Amino acid sequence: MRKKLIIFFILFICLSNQSFPVVHADNISNDLYTFERYVQEQRYPQAVQTLEKIQDNMITTVRKAQPARVEHVEALLANNLNQLLEENITVTEKMKMAQQLVVMYDALTNSEAPLWHRWKTDLESSIQTILNEQTIDEKQTKEIIYKWEVISPVLSMYLPENEYNDLELMFLNFSYINLEEQHNELQSVFNQMSLINLETIQNNQIQTYSQWLIFIVIGFIFLTLSYVGWVRYKAESNVNHTN
Repeated sequence: MRKKLIIFFILFICLSNQSFPVVHADNISNDLYTFERYVQEQRYPQAVQTLEKIQDNMITTVRKAQPARVEHVEALLANNLNQLLEENITVTEKMKMAQQLVVMYDALTNSEAPLWHRWKTDLESSIQTILNEQTIDEKQTKEIIYKWEVISPVLSMYLPENEYNDLELMFLNFSYINLEEQHNELQSVFNQMSLINLETIQNNQIQTYSQWLIFIVIGFIFLTLSYVGWVRYKAESNVNHTN
């Protein structure tokens, strides 16, 4: 009976770490949308106050959902809190930082990542429009780079490093190449972006995490049973020795 209770307790602790947070998730999302609206309206003190109010809950929620990604959220939180009130940061840059945070949090706490997919679809649509029209101007170039920079922090977490670096390099060089090269780069980017399915990548990583968790649970059970058996053996040996 004692062995069963110990095993059940270990299983409960380990498996509970896999559960995804539900409590307060809606409240945080609503506050994040309010934060983004404040930034859009250039009401930066209110935006900072809203973010300060929810940052601890955001980190806690991400730590429960995807503990390996906490440092990424902390970095974006720090960027926003430290730079939103700086006068030398452009309005566009502040808006981009806010949207990066909102999109990343959604991707980490929502298995379907609707915001990230919406931004990705929008980027693909912009690229496809340019490819169809065979023209591109400075405004379109800036728009494409902006959309990429909003979703890229999420991709940097999930894509293999070499694949992400290839995409990042394309966008970094995009505004410095001629029109023909831009169209070639866009076609290549469009092909790669179309193949990216964030939900599949996340599920694969969660499956790997689950396999490691099962291995750890089995190891705990084995060690517990071994320890209980050893204690029992020592107790019986002491009884026999006393007799």
